Amino acid sequence: MSNWRTLEDLYSLYYEEIFRYLLQRTRQKELAQDLAQDTFLKAFNGLASFKGNSSVRTWLYTIAHHTFINWYRRESKYHNHPIEKIFSLEQKTYKNPEEVVDQKAEQALLLAAIDSLKEDYQTVLILREYQQLSYDEIAEILGWKLSKVKTNLHRAKLELRMHFSRTEDDKYEV
Repeated sequence: MSNWRTLEDLYSLYYEEIFRYLLQRTRQKELAQDLAQDTFLKAFNGLASFKGNSSVRTWLYTIAHHTFINWYRRESKYHNHPIEKIFSLEQKTYKNPEEVVDQKAEQALLLAAIDSLKEDYQTVLILREYQQLSYDEIAEILGWKLSKVKTNLHRAKLELRMHFSRTEDDKYEV
C-alpha cells in the first residue's frame, strides 16, 4: 500500500481517474459520480480483504468495472445522451474557435464509433486508450488472459478503422 496512508488519501488519489473511466462507460455525469461513490464504498468496506496481489489502482478499476457491469445489467435500456451534455464546448485555454469545433466534432465521431462496437471491444479500448492502463492491468481487471486482451484490442481497432474507411468511402459517393 504504497503512496497512501488513509482512506482519504486513497480517495483523493484515485477518485478522478475512476470517475473518468465510469463517465466514459456511462456517458452520464451524475450516474458516473454515483457509480464512483459506490466503487469507493465497496473498496472501503472490502479493504480488509485486499491482499496486495495487485496494485490498489488495479483493484479499484476491477471494482469500478464490476460496479458498472452490475448497473448495466440492471438497466433494461442503455440510453445514449447527447455528446454536448458530457463534453461541453467551453474552452479551458484560448484556441481558434474553428479548431475547437472541429476537434469536438471529431471527438463526437470517435465516441459514436466506439459506441457502435460490441461491449468487450468498448471496455478494452477505453481501459487501454483512454485510461492508459497496461495490458496486464486490463487482464487482471477483466479476469481475462493477456492474449484475450491483446486480441480484443486489436479487433476493436480494426473495426474502428473499417468504420472510418466506410465513412470516408461514403463521403465520396454521390
